[in-house]
Amino acid sequence: MAATEVLAPLLGGVGVVLAAAAGPLVTGTIQNRRDARLTADLERNWELLDKLNADQSRAWAHETSQLEVLVKTQFAAVMARQTRFVAHRRNWASLGAVIIVVVFFFPILWLLALPGAWWSWSLFVGALLLGLLLCGIGLYQTFNPDDPPAPDDDQTSS
Repeated sequence: MAATEVLAPLLGGVGVVLAAAAGPLVTGTIQNRRDARLTADLERNWELLDKLNADQSRAWAHETSQLEVLVKTQFAAVMARQTRFVAHRRNWASLGAVIIVVVFFFPILWLLALPGAWWSWSLFVGALLLGLLLCGIGLYQTFNPDDPPAPDDDQTSS
């Protein structure tokens, strides 16, 4: 058995895991920069609007009204993002279960692929489908968790 027969699938698997881990990290970083830029633009425009409103000559009346519309639009965007951020939840235990499923199924699939007989490929396809189903359910539960239970209203019993 050559080293490439072992290393190629192993390095391929490591590459997939790294891409899956780094993708959300990069996306989150880009999203945070966009949020920071929008908030900074809103602050600058707010200050400029205050300065223009303080000008008593009203020479900038048309620009002031345009800037007010822009500030209201930016404020609505910031509020929408903050509302999504507050409601944003993840169930990291489900992601841990997905990792356990992958760690459990990878050696089984590897061992089933080695004999190359019809029965091993049949079992391989069945185990692969089961593993993919479990991983799909786990990923769905990670990024779309159930609503948390409502808090108890009875504060006197504690």
